[in-house]
Amino acid sequence: MNRCTAGIDVGGTKTLLCLTDEDGTVLEQYKLETQLSREPEVFFRWLFGELEQLCRRNGTTLSSLQGVGIGFPGVMNERTGTLTSAPALNWPAMTDIRPVIAAHYPGLVALDNDVNMAAMGEYAAGSATGSEHFIMITVGTGVGSALFLNGQLYRGASFAAGEIGYLIVEPGVVSNATDPEYSEFGPFEMEVSGTGIGAKAAAELYKNSSNSLIRELAQGGRIRAEHVFAAAQRKDETAMKLLDQAYEQMAAAVKNIALTLDLELVILGGGVVEKNPGYVQEIAARVSRYTPQQSLILRQAVLGNQAGAIGAAAAARSRLAAGTGKN
Repeated sequence: MNRCTAGIDVGGTKTLLCLTDEDGTVLEQYKLETQLSREPEVFFRWLFGELEQLCRRNGTTLSSLQGVGIGFPGVMNERTGTLTSAPALNWPAMTDIRPVIAAHYPGLVALDNDVNMAAMGEYAAGSATGSEHFIMITVGTGVGSALFLNGQLYRGASFAAGEIGYLIVEPGVVSNATDPEYSEFGPFEMEVSGTGIGAKAAAELYKNSSNSLIRELAQGGRIRAEHVFAAAQRKDETAMKLLDQAYEQMAAAVKNIALTLDLELVILGGGVVEKNPGYVQEIAARVSRYTPQQSLILRQAVLGNQAGAIGAAAAARSRLAAGTGKN
């Protein structure tokens, strides 16, 4: 038990911790409610306290860990140690979290965006095993992606590579969300994410008095993507039209990105994909229409919510092997 690494996937509501041995085998996973705090010191005191307990349950200690990987829901700049675009955590701007972490764990640390960590997980033990050139796209409340090129994560000049939610959907049109609730969402995100599909359905039904099954399924409450998918399965015309638009937007984006980067594989994951059987096949069929002879492979992510923590631990082991990542 003296060569363990830990992986942590920090979410706005839930946090998943996992402990792995030197081969990457998961020894224990532990999910708990995220204890949010505006002060990074308070947050990390709680987080590493929980990790210490996880270690002890498995016959080791926090100080004995070979490394710790942590994925965050935001843009993690390793050069400055700052986390931005992370409204769920809402830490003070330009706070270098590395010294805060080092006060609780001075060993090797890998910090990254949560989707990047999930891609590392799928690469280490999931659908992307053996692939050197792929993109992982997660479709849920929002849309995120991670690029894996030449056998390693590509983070970009400002560590924000993969923010495809802000792709331009309609050239020449600058889209500003009229509803403040959606001000954080990008144009592409509002076309294909669960939030976007629900919002577009609500807008469509507001201007159209048709007796769509979507209304019935919502039962007077807020219209969500799950209502649209369920109605489409029962051949509701409005729902099918809305999903057709979302599928086409996703297929076009997948094809454009794959062509630009010469990718061999696209991994699709996230809540919208997991809850709707046939999603990957639908996108793959539409992508193939653009290039019938394509060699691009589309697969569904297989690790689910475990991917981020497993990937974070894998990132720590990778840094350990490379001799980098010390706080």
